[in-house]
Amino acid sequence: MEDKVKRCWCVNLLLASLVAAAPMARAQEETIAEKKAEEKAQSAWPVKIFQVKYADVYRLANLFRAFGARVEPDGDLKVISVRAPKEVQAAIEESLQRLDVPQAPAKDIQLDAYLLMASAQGPSGSIPAELEPAVKQLKSVFNYQAFRLLGTLSWRGRDGKGGAVDGKMSQVSPDATEPTSCQFSVKSADIASGGKEPAIRVNDLVLRLVFTLKGSAEKRYAAVSTSIDVREGQKVVVGKANIDSSENALVLVLTAKILE
Repeated sequence: MEDKVKRCWCVNLLLASLVAAAPMARAQEETIAEKKAEEKAQSAWPVKIFQVKYADVYRLANLFRAFGARVEPDGDLKVISVRAPKEVQAAIEESLQRLDVPQAPAKDIQLDAYLLMASAQGPSGSIPAELEPAVKQLKSVFNYQAFRLLGTLSWRGRDGKGGAVDGKMSQVSPDATEPTSCQFSVKSADIASGGKEPAIRVNDLVLRLVFTLKGSAEKRYAAVSTSIDVREGQKVVVGKANIDSSENALVLVLTAKILE
């Protein structure tokens, strides 16, 4: 009697499983049928080849797939194959005419870095006339009265690019034993859009000086690092760094201009 009950229970469980699985199987069959019908409908769509002159064919292909079209790009031939209804092809063609245009050539940027030595007292050295407003500002903000120009560094690069330039400057201090080595670098310099006056965004600017002082063979370092916006033609005091145990400081003044 117990075996008979077990067999009936197993049969009922199997029937219940089959009944539960039947809707799932039907749903899968319907999904497959719908997919086949969709593929059959798409295979009847016309195909059109679009020539691309300037834009990236692969970026355009990703964009045009949003129209629901079948898109195949060819980077070597610079063409895009589009299988889609005629109205979709027309929309893609209109978009291509707006997007496939020559890009404006990137402009060059020049950054000029002026390295000033500032001290609380003592005679001032020869300062270029164009730096006088910056020196006047420094005197009013900090306790510095004497300034001299260590040297200048100029960097040129493309809009959106970065780079570095090395140079030698005069001695940073009377206690220095040799000319000063310096490196000026930027991660990128970008022309900012908008506004009446052009501006250049300088990202991750680093000015690094290396020098030695009397009585020590150990290398000394001074650095200024920041990111800053500079209006074209404007002279901006970027920052300062202590040079030695005295109150002397390195001051970086920066100008930027866009080269046509």
